[in-house]
Amino acid sequence: QLSKSQPSPERVPSPEEQEWAGPEALCPGWLEDEAPDGEVPGDSGDPDCATHAYERLQSALCQEGLPPTLDCSAEPRTGFGPLDMTVCILGSPIPFLPVLLEGGTRCPGAMVLCLSPTWASRVPSETSPGAWSLLLSRGVSFKVGGHSALETFVPPRRANYVTGTFAPGDPEGGWVGELARDLDCPTGGSVPLAHRLEDTLVTRWVLAARANLPVPPTLAFVLGARGDLPAEPVAPGVRLVRLEDPQGQQSLVQDEVGAFLGGAAMEPYGQVGTGGVGGLGGTG
Repeated sequence: QLSKSQPSPERVPSPEEQEWAGPEALCPGWLEDEAPDGEVPGDSGDPDCATHAYERLQSALCQEGLPPTLDCSAEPRTGFGPLDMTVCILGSPIPFLPVLLEGGTRCPGAMVLCLSPTWASRVPSETSPGAWSLLLSRGVSFKVGGHSALETFVPPRRANYVTGTFAPGDPEGGWVGELARDLDCPTGGSVPLAHRLEDTLVTRWVLAARANLPVPPTLAFVLGARGDLPAEPVAPGVRLVRLEDPQGQQSLVQDEVGAFLGGAAMEPYGQVGTGGVGGLGGTG
């Protein structure tokens, strides 16, 4: 069911409607704060950079030839119950834009983008003891034809599925991971999982030792103990060498590199040339 604030398919939105929502719509009340020490209000009133993320969304929509997001936040959406589908995307809109657009076409209004931790809250789950429910008070929803709208939800809308930008290096990864932690609904990832997937050594060891899948020949030097790996990992194609003091173990490194490059596992890569092999061994 569409709210009154949404344009009908037959009516073309006016230029005023098509203006993107400004900072006041993204973080209500932020312009009312006094700017201390000469700072602009946005520096203290919009700490989670919702405005910047919203501008990136508008730029991405423009590049795809899609209409800008309508600001429908003045008229809250109501009537959402526990059986209504809400797929929540947390954080940066760019990686998930194709998902949001396709989801908006197949399930209009069900895809909701959350650009700020102030747009959501965590409450104890009523169905799963020890877990949490994620409630959305604000979000950008997507409809057919790439149309999107900034909306507020009263009462807050419960998320049925949650994913987002969990990458450790992403500036939004902190609050995204916190909001998605220990939820009572399925999630598309987590910060610990993102850490593991970005660790090439762990990924190859899991694929080789646990899934019995072939991996590229790998020689890895590790400083000290690695709690996320067994003391003696047995993984075909993966050779792990633990170093206590790399400054005093140059000969060990050179011997390991030489044996690795001269081993049977590297025979298919022999066309690289012996010059490169000698150089690599010398830099160990």
